[in-house]
Amino acid sequence: MDGTWYGNQIDVEGCAFGALAIVVPLVEQMKVAEMINQHLPTDPQAEFDHGTVLSLFLAARICSPCALANVGQWAADSAADVVWDMPVEKINDDRLGRSLDAFFDQRHSILASLALEISDRFDVPLDELHYDPTHILFEGVYEQAEPRTGVIDGDVVHSNSALEAAHITKGRGTDDAPKGARMTHVGLCTFVDELGPLPLFGHTIDGNQNGRTAVHEQLALIQKHLQPLELTMISDRGTFSVGHLLRLGDAGYHALCSAPWNDLRELFDEQFEQVTWREMSYLSREQERRRNSASDLSREHYELASVRHRLRDDASGREVACRVIFVSARRTKKWCGRNASGKSHNSAKAWRRSSRASPPAAATPTRSRSRGAWRSCSVRRSRLVTSRGR
Repeated sequence: MDGTWYGNQIDVEGCAFGALAIVVPLVEQMKVAEMINQHLPTDPQAEFDHGTVLSLFLAARICSPCALANVGQWAADSAADVVWDMPVEKINDDRLGRSLDAFFDQRHSILASLALEISDRFDVPLDELHYDPTHILFEGVYEQAEPRTGVIDGDVVHSNSALEAAHITKGRGTDDAPKGARMTHVGLCTFVDELGPLPLFGHTIDGNQNGRTAVHEQLALIQKHLQPLELTMISDRGTFSVGHLLRLGDAGYHALCSAPWNDLRELFDEQFEQVTWREMSYLSREQERRRNSASDLSREHYELASVRHRLRDDASGREVACRVIFVSARRTKKWCGRNASGKSHNSAKAWRRSSRASPPAAATPTRSRSRGAWRSCSVRRSRLVTSRGR
C-alpha cells in the first residue's frame, strides 16, 4: 500500500516485531498471565505482576532464547517493551529472577492450569499422552546441590514448594553424556496428532534416577494436578516395568509401552510358530513421501504379531493382563541390492537377539516370518481403547 504524508517531520524508531506477531496472540489466548497471577498473588508494592513478567519472558524464550541479562535488549529490539507496556530499564535479570523464584513454588499447579486451559480452549484431549524423559547436562561443581525426598513419599505426593529442586548429580553415561557427567532429567507429557507434538505437562528428576522413577513420579503428578478421567500413557522401554502397568491399571488407565527384548525373549521363542504376522498400515511421513515421489531411497515395511499374555510383578506378586506386540521390519530388495552390506549388518544385529533364530531371508512370506527379522516389541494393555482417529 502506498501513501503520502503531509506535515512536520518527526524522529521515529523502527523495531523488528517478527515472531511476536504470532506469539503474542497465542500467549493471550492461552491466558498465560492470568493463570500465573491466579497462583501468584501480586505484591501491592510491585510495579509489575508476575504474570506480566513471566509471559514476557516466555515470549523471549520462544522468539529468541537468551540469558536473563539480555532479555531487556531483546525486548527493545522487538518492541516487546511496548506490547507488554514495560520500560526496557525495568526488564532486568533481578526482576525476572524474582518472578522465576515465585513460579518455582507453584510450578506444578501453574503448568497443570495451563494444560487444562489449553485443552479446553483449543480442543486438545488429555486422554492420550506420550511421555519421554531426557537429560540436561551441567558444567561446574554445584556444591550446594543436594538429594531431595522425591515426589512420592508413601501416600503423599510432593509438588510445588513442598518439592525441592531436582538434584544435579552424576548420572548414567549415554551416547551423548560421558560417564560421570552431572545432569538432571526432564520428562515431558506430549499430545501428538497429525500437526505434530504439543508438550503439555513436565517434571524434573534427579540426575541419578532412571526412566522407571521418572514415569512413576510423572503419573503421580498427573493424578494430583490434571486428574484425567481417562488416560492412555505411551512411553519408551526405559520406563517399562510391570509395576508401571499395574499403577495405571489401578487408576483405571491404560498403557502402550515399549519393552526390553530380554524381558520377552522367552515368550517370543515359545509363541513364534503360532503367531500370525500382519502388514502394518501405518507409515511414517518420510516413508509416505518416498512412495509418493517414486524415490530411490529405501522403503521400509513393518509387520505385527500379537500375543495375549500375563506379566508378573516380582515385588508384589500381582499379575497384569496385557497384549504383547512383536514388530518385524524389512527393506525392499531394490535397496538391498544397492547397499547389501547395510542390510546384512541390520539383519545380523536382529538375528543375534534370538538365541534359537535362523538367519533371516531377504523377503520372507508373512505367515512364516523369520525370527531374525524381528526388531522390537511393545506391551499393550488388553483393555486399551482404540486411540482417537486410528
